[in-house]
Order: sequence, then structure tokens, then C-alpha cells
Amino acid sequence: MTGDTMLVEGDKSLLGEKLAVILNSSQSKTPCGNDSWVARTAAAARRIIDSGFVMITSTGIVTWELLVHLAAATSGRQVILCPVTGEGLEKELFDITVADFGLDPNKCAMLFVGSPLRGRSPKKNWPGRDGQAVAMAQKIYPISIRPGGRLDTMIKSNADSGKIDDRFHIEYAPAVYRPTHYDISGIKLDVENWDFITHWTKTRHGPWPGETRSAFYGRLLASDNRYPNSAFDTLINIVRERKIRASSDKIRDSFPAIGFSECPPIDILKMLRWCPRRVNWNFEPYGIAVKRPVAEKMGAKPVIYGIDEDYRKFSESAKPFFQNRGGKAVDWRGEREWRHIGDFDFNQVPDDKIMFYVWRRIEADYLRKLTSCPVMSFEGD
Repeated sequence: MTGDTMLVEGDKSLLGEKLAVILNSSQSKTPCGNDSWVARTAAAARRIIDSGFVMITSTGIVTWELLVHLAAATSGRQVILCPVTGEGLEKELFDITVADFGLDPNKCAMLFVGSPLRGRSPKKNWPGRDGQAVAMAQKIYPISIRPGGRLDTMIKSNADSGKIDDRFHIEYAPAVYRPTHYDISGIKLDVENWDFITHWTKTRHGPWPGETRSAFYGRLLASDNRYPNSAFDTLINIVRERKIRASSDKIRDSFPAIGFSECPPIDILKMLRWCPRRVNWNFEPYGIAVKRPVAEKMGAKPVIYGIDEDYRKFSESAKPFFQNRGGKAVDWRGEREWRHIGDFDFNQVPDDKIMFYVWRRIEADYLRKLTSCPVMSFEGD
């Protein structure tokens, strides 16, 4: 890639400065501030900035995005490799990244190194991004590198170049996910005349809806031994904001929506399952139950289950409430889903029309200090 063909936004002069890159192989989707690779990465970032280098950073995965935050937090300069071209939207992508990470636009540049997606996964451009970062850097700091992996091969190919500084290197430890065991065998709930719909929270990989990546990575670095966006932490954030923020994740045509279920809690608990592919639960036992008539007045409606062919027949106002009914493997109709389009502000809801559910008694005790609404623990009181 020559200077004539590179697409760059921001301070292009940074490309002519001394460049350094920090490399990490894939890590846990739920990192904590005390994780060795996080601490060593932060130390290496300080070394780069204090030495007057410009840091090469990127987006799309936590190991790269943490570098964007660290460079900004130390008032350092950075070149952000964007692993996809904007097809004319480069300035917009640059501005979004600057705002999301709280960057000084005079201390960063964005270099577009990918190919247009056109239906392809952004991950297809990651190997090219990684290779570009290594090729550009005058100094390479490997931290936690998977033996035999792509980054390991790149590092070994530069072993005689004088670029490698391994003072922060640690042994690679593959992420091991041991999901909490939610034993529901002894749970008995009195849900006679159940008249609520419930929004169930779960561990969030990355920022909460409405949260900047700068805020998320700042909290991650300060999180010690606890991942900051667990299902319980997500519920605490909702209680403090008195708002459930909408998300377009997994919603057709990206409508911003909030999912609820009209199932009684015990029925939802019976559906809990660990999803290895997503490295997460489908639900977790943390929820906000709102009286159904109140939620209806605020715009919540049951989804309309159907097949893909049905969606094209829906009016524009009905499309946000469409949900594929599933197939032989999973029948989504059992969730009895409702949706609210946009944020759900429960400042408008009387406290006696809302109820919170948590897994442990100690969590219920903590939550009661934050709200006057009823709080129920599945462990019992």
C-alpha cells in the first residue's frame, strides 16, 4: 500500500512518526482489570507513549480497542487501523470513533486498511489489519501470544529485525469459560395471577447500549477481579439510570427495541441454557418485571411470530414487532416475547408496578439499597 492509495482521516503526519504496536492474541470476552494481559498491556502502552512513539491501534476486538482507550487516556498519539473501508464514509467513521473513545482529533489518524464488506464479516479483514500493523511498526511489543497462531508467526518472522521488545511478554493462557451454575431444582415461586412482563438481563460483551467505549474501557481497567458488565451489574446500571436502554442487536432491520417476556419467572428459569458459540447465556436470572397493563400503556406489545416470508407483508409500524418463530431446533414462541421500541423510562412507572429479580440473597440486599421497588431473590429471603 503506497501513500497515494491509502485512505486516511485525521492527522496524516502521524504516519511519518516512529510507530509502535502492542500485540495480543484473542483473550476472554469477559476480561477484568487485574488480568495479567490487561496489566501488561497498560504498562507497555505507557512505555510507548513515554518513549515518544505513536501507538498503532485498531477497533473491532477488545485487545485492539483497549489500546485506543489507553493511548487516549495517557494523552498519547495514535494511528487507528480501521479494518474496513468506509466506501465514502471515512470521515463519518473517523468522527464516530473520536466521539466514542473521547479522542483528541489532533492526536490521531485513521488509516483504512480493509476491503468493502458487502455482506462479508468484518473478521475477514482482521488478518490484513494485523499484518499491516506489524509491517508499519518500528517497535513491536508482544504480550500474550498464542503459540503457533497468526501473530506468533508474524513475530517470529521479525525476530531478526530488531523490532521486537519482549520485556512485557507473558505466557499465553487460553480463555476458559466456566459459566455460573444456576441450579433451579429447589426454586418455588408463587406466581398465581401473573400479570407482568419481564426484561431479563445477561452478561454484556462490551459497552451497554448508550454507553461509550471510552466509559466501558475505563471501567474495565478499574474492575479488579470482576468483569464490569455482568448480568447483575447490568441490572444495577438500569436501576441507577431508571431506564432500560434499547438495542438493535439481533433485531431485523436494526430497530432499537427492548425485549420482554410474559412468561412467569419459573418458566424462564427452565429455559436457561449456556450457548457455547456465543460464550453466553440465553437468559440469566436477573430481571425487571413491569405490570403488563402499565407496559402496554407505554407502548409495549407482544411480538408477532411468523416465517421470513411474512415479514414482507408487514406494515412499517408492525415490522419492529416481527419475530421468526424458529424451527425444529429452537421454537422461539415459547419465550412469549413482548417488545418496546426505544428506551423504556420507568420514572413514569409507580414503584409498586415494578419488581426486580436477582439470583442471590446478598444481591437482593444490595439492590434494595438502590430502589424502593420490591426485590425478589431466587434463593429466597
